[in-house]
Amino acid sequence: MKKKILIMNDLAFGGGVEKLMYDLVWAWHEKYDITVMTYKYDDTFYEHYPKDVNYISESVPKEYKSNIFVHILSYINRRYYELTFMGKIRKSKFDVMLCMKEGGTLYSALKYDIPLKYAWNHTDYNNHYYSEYIYGSKENERIAMQQFKNIVCVSQDIKKGVCDVIGDPGNLIVKYNPINIENVLKKAKEPVVDIDSMELPKEKQPIRFVSVGRINAQKGYTLLIEACRALEEEGYNFEVIVVGGREPWGEEYEKIQETLGRTGVTSCKFIGPRQNPYKYISIADWFISSSLYEGYSLVSQEAAVLDVPMLLTDCSGVRELLGDSEYGIVMPIHAIGIYKSMKRVMDDPSLHDYYKNKIMERKKIITYQERISEIEKLIEDNNE
Repeated sequence: MKKKILIMNDLAFGGGVEKLMYDLVWAWHEKYDITVMTYKYDDTFYEHYPKDVNYISESVPKEYKSNIFVHILSYINRRYYELTFMGKIRKSKFDVMLCMKEGGTLYSALKYDIPLKYAWNHTDYNNHYYSEYIYGSKENERIAMQQFKNIVCVSQDIKKGVCDVIGDPGNLIVKYNPINIENVLKKAKEPVVDIDSMELPKEKQPIRFVSVGRINAQKGYTLLIEACRALEEEGYNFEVIVVGGREPWGEEYEKIQETLGRTGVTSCKFIGPRQNPYKYISIADWFISSSLYEGYSLVSQEAAVLDVPMLLTDCSGVRELLGDSEYGIVMPIHAIGIYKSMKRVMDDPSLHDYYKNKIMERKKIITYQERISEIEKLIEDNNE
C-alpha cells in the first residue's frame, strides 16, 4: 500500500515555502497517498495541484460560519468542528507528516498524533526571530521542535540561527529546496509583451534589473527605491522590474507608494503578480534582491538556472550560492550598498559577462531529482 502523507502549511499559495510544497506534491503524487492541509481553504487549489491529491483545511468552513446558530453558540460550534476534524485526522491513519513552516504552523502541528513527523524552518532567527510569543519562551519552542523526528533547515545559516537564538534542539538537519529546472527553463521561453522598454532600439534600451518577491517589508524594496533615486540623479539609463503581488495584511504596499511619490523615482516599476515570473527573469541583465532576511531564496537559485548574473543582499543562504562574491555580487543590506553595487555593474559592463559565466559554473550545485530524493529518504525512514 502507498504510504499516507499529510503535508501541512498555513497557505496553499504564496512564496518560496508554498513553492516547495507544490514541487514536492507534484513529484510524489503518484507514488504516495497525499493529503494537503492548509489553515484556510483555497478555492483555487485544484487549478494548480493534481486531482489525485486530497485537500482539507483546519479553519471552520463557510457553512459553519453562515449558520444562524454560530451567532449564539460560536464557541461550541468552533470546538465541535475542531474535535470532528481531529477525529478525521486520527481515522486517516497517516504514516508521515510534513509540516512545511516554523512558527505558528509548527505549533499547530504538535497536536496531531502521527508516527513520523518532520517540520521545515525557513527563517533566519539571527536576523528575524518572530515566534517566541507563540510558544511563550525560547525554551518552549526548542522543546516543541524536539517533538519532531527532524527539523529541516533550508540552509546552513538557518540551522546556525536556530542554535544561536533558541539553542540546539538536537534534531536539526539541512536539506536544500529542490528546483524544478525543466519547468523553469520551459516557462522562461514564453515571450514578455508588457514591458515597454523592450520595444526600444537595442542601443537605447536601459540596463534591466529584475526582482521577484511579494510586496512585504522583508524584501527591502524601499531600500531599492532609495538606491534608484541616487542613480537616477546621476543620469544612469536603467530600470528595475519588480514582479510580485501585495499581501492582504500589513502596510508595506502603501509605504512603497509613499516612497515612490516622495522620491519621484520612475525607474523602479512594480508590475504586480505574474503567474510566470521566469520569463521576466530571463530578460534581465541582472537579477537583484534587496531582502533584509531570507532562508535560502528559491528565486535566486532559479535565476542562476537561467544564467542570469545577480546582485543579492547578504542574507542567509546567499553566500552558500554566491560565495564571497565569487559567483555573483553580495551587497550590504542598506541603500548605499545597493546603490554602489548597481552603479558598479553599470560603470563596468564587463562584469555582466564575467558573472554570467561564473553563475553558469555555480548552477551545477542546484539540482532537482537529487534534492527530491534526499527529502524522500525522510519519508522512507522506518523510524528505527
